[in-house]
Amino acid sequence: MKKSIILEVGIVRIFVVLLQLLFLKAYSNHSTLYELGLYYFLFTLSYSLNAFVLVPLDYFQQSQIYKLKENGYSLKSFYAVNIWVLKLTGIILFLAVSIGYFINPNYSLVALIIIVLALSTYLVNFLRGLINNLERRRMAIYSLLLENGLKVGLYFICIHYFTSSSTIILISVLSASILSFCLLIFLVTGFEEFKRAKIQIFKPSDIFKFSYPISLGAVVNWIQLQGYRMILVPFGLVEIVGVYATVSNVGTNGMNAFSTIYSQLFVPNLYKSQGKYLKTYLIYALLSIVGILAISYFLSDFIVLILTKNDFVKYSTLILYGIIAEAGNFLIGALLIYLTIHNLTSASLKSTITGLIVFLITFFGLYYSGHINVFTIGIPIVVTQIVITMYLVYIIHTEKAKS
Repeated sequence: MKKSIILEVGIVRIFVVLLQLLFLKAYSNHSTLYELGLYYFLFTLSYSLNAFVLVPLDYFQQSQIYKLKENGYSLKSFYAVNIWVLKLTGIILFLAVSIGYFINPNYSLVALIIIVLALSTYLVNFLRGLINNLERRRMAIYSLLLENGLKVGLYFICIHYFTSSSTIILISVLSASILSFCLLIFLVTGFEEFKRAKIQIFKPSDIFKFSYPISLGAVVNWIQLQGYRMILVPFGLVEIVGVYATVSNVGTNGMNAFSTIYSQLFVPNLYKSQGKYLKTYLIYALLSIVGILAISYFLSDFIVLILTKNDFVKYSTLILYGIIAEAGNFLIGALLIYLTIHNLTSASLKSTITGLIVFLITFFGLYYSGHINVFTIGIPIVVTQIVITMYLVYIIHTEKAKS
């Protein structure tokens, strides 16, 4: 890749980060702790559909991109998979809205927002990943910049007319996502790879065999990173969730900013090298994570004050939880790509089960011993991320030794 492209992607990504942090500062300053906790709860509920079904389908399709390209097939080959996704989402939406209406009409609106958001998030991530993996990196990063700019702008428009709430934040996120999808689908349909006539038919059995181990992993990832919201909010600990999620999210956004740049630049190398680039990828990723943790530890008070408000400064060290949690996703993502390339997704099943057991034991051990508080919520998350990462490394090392 030309150095000019690397530099441009890096600079644009910095602006993306600034917009993400501006959005965080905006909604954390204009919303009560209760509304913040409720927003994170609903956002997690929305992501549950992605975790169970949509993330594995995204991984499957991304793994097929170069196979389609090299054999002259069209990207329209993915139509059948995504039409099935639309049908499934439609059924879930109808049931959720109907049930919500009979319980409380307000629940119907919330159900509509979070389910459409789940679908839109999947489609946007799928299309942007496809664009990036086809090495249109500029296009991918500028679309991300636009989406985050829309999110901020739409939120400020909404709070000009309405009081900030969990629903208003979600509406801003959803609107930006839908507009981004419209742009991305327009761009992708213009690709030469899309206009080809030859279509690959994917067997449902092959998709299921590929996807179910990843689905289990995605569900575990959802439980371990966001499950505390699903447990603590119904128990009335909404404000604790609001504090932890807001402050740790500062660290998550910062780490995600770096990992996204890194991934956009070097994930294509994993696919093109059929996984041989993994060792180099992981070494430089780990060195970067250590550096980010060190800087964030010493500047945590300043960072939280600038990016949220003074009320959160006493909780500033919580950003380290966010950094480590997102760093785990960063490393696990690369390890899963290696497994998908070599059709070894079933090998990750043991790490998934191990991670789930570790999380449940740690979380409920803290909860039933009365030690769950804003400073301990992150312990099960961090421990599980470390265990899963190490286990996946062990699995890959073992598989390499066999070959």
